[in-house]
Amino acid sequence: MAAAGRPVPTCLLLGAAGGGKTLLARRLRQLSAEAGPAELGEPPATLPTVGTNLTDLRLPRKVTVRELGGCMGPIWPSYYDECSALMFVIDAASPTQVSSSCVQLLSVLSAAPLASVPVLVLFNKIDLPCYMSLAEMKSLFRMQDVVSCATQPITLLETSARTGTGLADVLQWLQAVLGDQRSP
Repeated sequence: MAAAGRPVPTCLLLGAAGGGKTLLARRLRQLSAEAGPAELGEPPATLPTVGTNLTDLRLPRKVTVRELGGCMGPIWPSYYDECSALMFVIDAASPTQVSSSCVQLLSVLSAAPLASVPVLVLFNKIDLPCYMSLAEMKSLFRMQDVVSCATQPITLLETSARTGTGLADVLQWLQAVLGDQRSP
């Protein structure tokens, strides 16, 4: 429990395996550290998540990011009830992952417990030379159709967990959607 008896909001971090979720969570923790943002430095080595990783952020309110491994897609719904916000990561440098990610995202958006949960779609790995632009991704993903059919507010951002590009915007989004949630 957080101060004043308020529960700590949980943001689910979902997406296909290899999209960069683990590095993203680590970088966000670095940037939100109480000592203030430090130089990110070289990215740490990461391994594919099998299971779940919990990362606490200070925005300044404590927020827990629960990363679920991409291979755990079939059991993601068991975590939806405790979700206050959702970040969905897509590897913008992997055209083959785009169509499967679109199907996954549509399935997540159609889940009843997430009907009003704010969603941040992150097109990650924009530092790689083969990444698709936001315009290309939106077209391939048919984002206009996805957004118009969704009941949730959806925000799109381009990021590079490796270089830190766009991560300050991710923290701002988290602060905006979770920072003052359920204030007394």
